[in-house]
Amino acid sequence: MSDTPKFTVILSGYQTEPYLPKSLASIARQTFTDFEAICYVETSTDASLELCQEYARRDPRFKIGTGPKSGAVATTRNYGIDHAIGEYLVAIDGDDWLDERMLEKLARKLDSTGPVDVLAFAAVTTEAEEVDMAKASKLTNFRPSDAEGVFTGQEAIRRVANHAGNICNFTWLNAYRTAFLREHKLYQSDGLLMEDVEHTPRVWFMAEKFAYLDETLYVYRRRPNSLTTEASPRILHDLALQLRSLMEFAATHQIPGDIMAIWSNQWVVFLYWFMFHPVTSRKMSSEDRQRALETLFAGEGKARFQKLAVNLSLPKRMAIPLIYLAAKGIIFPAMLFFRCLYYPLNKMRSARG
Repeated sequence: MSDTPKFTVILSGYQTEPYLPKSLASIARQTFTDFEAICYVETSTDASLELCQEYARRDPRFKIGTGPKSGAVATTRNYGIDHAIGEYLVAIDGDDWLDERMLEKLARKLDSTGPVDVLAFAAVTTEAEEVDMAKASKLTNFRPSDAEGVFTGQEAIRRVANHAGNICNFTWLNAYRTAFLREHKLYQSDGLLMEDVEHTPRVWFMAEKFAYLDETLYVYRRRPNSLTTEASPRILHDLALQLRSLMEFAATHQIPGDIMAIWSNQWVVFLYWFMFHPVTSRKMSSEDRQRALETLFAGEGKARFQKLAVNLSLPKRMAIPLIYLAAKGIIFPAMLFFRCLYYPLNKMRSARG
């Protein structure tokens, strides 16, 4: 490893003992060897820390960071931003794994593009222990043609919206120039879930140079009992705080009208899904929803949300008065609207392609 390695891989190792051996091995076996790996482990009741420490004893590229339990990977990623010595930062969750040629392919792409602020790529999703990367369907924001050239982060937002609709916000779908994150103070919300929802729009918007590598490099393991796949009152509360942060960002920056419309519709999609979709809503009480909406609309929140609302599609705008009623504790009209009209119509539109 050089004094200034090309990459820093920041791994979140909290409470992931069953999965860490595969995750750690996928880092250690990278064909591109000029990297450091920071394993950040919050207080765990399993052997996660010991597994990471064993790698650090064997391989000087592996370093250990520890901290108290925060309950969210944002703290890990912020630690990586502050402590990375690599030119580019790559994030991995402790239950996922990397293609062994990931860093090699990223380095080769960067050789062709020159320095960029964000380099996006593709991933796959699985619940299995093995996956055929060549055959699995890609999880990506971009089309193959987007791999040509370098463009701005704002152009990236437009490209995704024009062909795919909503942006996949996962932090690990991108590599980031470390100095760019530090210069713009692009940290995640410490201790909050739904960190990607708030972080990715800001990062992409600020990126002056953005590129896409049409290669599947990351394996995202979906676990049914993970923090973000289990709907919970905490998710509602944290999502409300993340959306407040995004609305503040939008209010304090010059956002082009078309990007504001893209963002408004996507942010409200997240809010409606976690608040009122039949799959998630049955796990929440009316009080949970009311408290989250009170948090979202407190202070300047409601006025900023109303500015978002003017950009929304008609079905989303129709729900706004019902959302305001729900914030006052009158939940049933919104529940009825989403269960009987909004989501059935969405399903019909999707079926028509």
